Amino acid sequence: MKRFSIFISFIMFIIISSNTLFAQDVSNKVQLLEIVISNLVSRIESLEKRVNVLEKQLTGAAGVAAPSGEAPKKKMDAEVHREDFVAAPVMVGYEDLGNGFFARNVRFSPFGENVLLTGEITNKSGKNYRFAKFKLSIYDDRGVFLKEEEFSIPDIPNESTESFESMIVGLPSAFISKYEIRFAK
Repeated sequence: MKRFSIFISFIMFIIISSNTLFAQDVSNKVQLLEIVISNLVSRIESLEKRVNVLEKQLTGAAGVAAPSGEAPKKKMDAEVHREDFVAAPVMVGYEDLGNGFFARNVRFSPFGENVLLTGEITNKSGKNYRFAKFKLSIYDDRGVFLKEEEFSIPDIPNESTESFESMIVGLPSAFISKYEIRFAK
């Protein structure tokens, strides 16, 4: 009888612990889905903004469509001054991403079978960006290229720092040894 009660206790423990593991797995997948949906929403919003800007450029200020084949003309200065070429800012403790963008606190955290990339990006470009796109290149410990991902940060004004996160699907964090982030657009 004692063996039977130990056996039943063992079976109950297995059933309870497997339900807990199943619930945690479902919770992780829901969190991953929320992050993916959030990224998609920000991409859609930025695309809408870009379409609106393009529509305004094509119709012109008066609302009349520009003749096809003619690009809007920009005013160009004939003279170039030495003051126009300012040295790129240098920020201690930050990684230079190019075009006046800098990153810090970049982390790769395991998230189920995927990796969550988090960090902060500072805009010192002198421009306000409604949509800044970055390319992430990932390498293993031998320097072999593994994967390239793109992520974006919506609405990053000049002289501001914004946190970011991006999900890297299908690459365990154990493979990531080196990375490079570059400003794309």
